Amino acid sequence: MANKTFQKTLLGCSIALMSAFVAGNASAAKKVDDTYSRLNQCIGYYNQSQYTQAIPCFTPLAKAGNDQAQTYLGIMYQHGFGTTKDMATAAQWYNRAARQGDQWAYDNLKAMGNPKLATGKTWADYKNTVEQKAAAGDAQAQTALGSLYYYGVGGVKQDYDTAKNWYAKAAVNGDAAAMNYIGRMYYYALGVEQNSMMAKQYLNAAAKAGSVQAKALLKKIR
Repeated sequence: MANKTFQKTLLGCSIALMSAFVAGNASAAKKVDDTYSRLNQCIGYYNQSQYTQAIPCFTPLAKAGNDQAQTYLGIMYQHGFGTTKDMATAAQWYNRAARQGDQWAYDNLKAMGNPKLATGKTWADYKNTVEQKAAAGDAQAQTALGSLYYYGVGGVKQDYDTAKNWYAKAAVNGDAAAMNYIGRMYYYALGVEQNSMMAKQYLNAAAKAGSVQAKALLKKIR
């Protein structure tokens, strides 16, 4: 009798633990889905130049630690999209995203800290330089050029197809940042249909190549 009672108690505990585990996983999955939906909404505002709506949309996500939101805020404060230009605030957001491995945020932060890079070159000069290097097969330049189209900055119209094409070339050349961007495009359905399998494939490749950003996102979506 005591043995049966013990077995029932053990079974009950197992069921409770399994329920808690499932509930915990469901809660984590819902949080990822909510972030995914909210971030997509914010990016939609940004892509439609509705910057006054994009800023308050991105801000809570950025404060919660989302690196993509932090980078978008950095861009908007740097260029005065929907707000007055505020280089100090831009640098703060870029810094937070760069610490999570965002290459575009790191590059912008580096340029802002170098007066020659920040004021001695125009966007046209920059675009011309990366185009030449990208055409010559430079993987980092290909990723940089892809990012101009991804974010729609520097006088370049936002174009996910062109961005993905340049990222794909850079990825073939082994650039971790490019693999990470393509993975994110598939995960967040940016210019492509949402495809978790493709997202994980590229993010895993990026993580193996050293992308901190890809490793962080993989932890959230697994």
